[in-house]
Amino acid sequence: MLIPIALKLAAIIASILGISFIVIFHEFGHYIFCKIFNVYTPTFSIGIGKILYSKKIGDTNFCISAGPIGGYVEVASEEGINGSLGFNQISYVKKVLIMLGGILFNFLLTYIVLVTLLCTKMPENATGYYEPCTTTIAELPKNSINAQSLQKGDTLLSVNHEQIHNNLSLARKIIVQNYQKESQLPAEILRNGENINIFLKVQGSKVSPAISSQLNVSFELKPALSIQNALKVAYFSVIFYTNAIIDGLKKIFHSKTTQGFVGPLMAIAASSKSAEKGINSLLFFLAIISINLGFMNLLPLPIFDGGQFVIFTIETIIKRQLSERIRHWIGISSWILAIGLLVLFTIKDLIHLIF
Repeated sequence: MLIPIALKLAAIIASILGISFIVIFHEFGHYIFCKIFNVYTPTFSIGIGKILYSKKIGDTNFCISAGPIGGYVEVASEEGINGSLGFNQISYVKKVLIMLGGILFNFLLTYIVLVTLLCTKMPENATGYYEPCTTTIAELPKNSINAQSLQKGDTLLSVNHEQIHNNLSLARKIIVQNYQKESQLPAEILRNGENINIFLKVQGSKVSPAISSQLNVSFELKPALSIQNALKVAYFSVIFYTNAIIDGLKKIFHSKTTQGFVGPLMAIAASSKSAEKGINSLLFFLAIISINLGFMNLLPLPIFDGGQFVIFTIETIIKRQLSERIRHWIGISSWILAIGLLVLFTIKDLIHLIF
């Protein structure tokens, strides 16, 4: 009993550290671009809240703070020390690049993680541009719902009378499209050189993350890619996930619902479940989260990069800085909105997790 609890606790800790690393890497992107343009950064903090430890390196005070999730880089508005500049003293283009630096680093992190996984071992439950598994059955759990119709070594040829051409993503698409219509789907398999017609039983919901969990089987993993192929596949994978997120956001805004959004509890719960399946599964999940974080920072709220972009764009157009009073009220209102959304999504996460 203690071992499963310890594993779950370790998975939760690993997921929190992973999400925190994504945020820190994002802030490091801002920091790098600040250094490129000689902009003064007084503080770089790992974590938020009370500072527990700090060490000055160059002109920046690097800190470890009490809050385990997140981090921040402080960018000076006016002229700094040792001839460094303030954010308000640089050109509009440089300001844009500093704001985009964090987002670019989110995409860079996703790309690096995907290349690493493609060169080593992509998790079986990964979905997207690259399908990590063949359609050959590797294992069937003893309690598998398809134990009577499938055997180890069987190869799926078609599902619901549609050829899948060794493409599990296509098989999953067919299952999702037909899940509510049929409790089991006709399929064709190759067994010992002979084509056999069977019926596949489907479990879980139509939005189950992987076909292996839908059919309760395990599929054979493809061999790792060469570094050259991994670099290319990872590039197209980043484009695939970017387009998928954009399409998802369009559907959410058109439907005017929060169904596609999750709060911090669901993010940690989902990442900890991935961690329980292994480090590779967690890394893949965090790679997708990293892109999502990049898009989230485009929101036009002052606490996000998108909001800062709106403010300094307005200041560039009117050729003067907004007054401290206006900046104060913009900051207060955005924090109230952000905290309100955080509470709303946390309540939503609790309801989902409990019921």
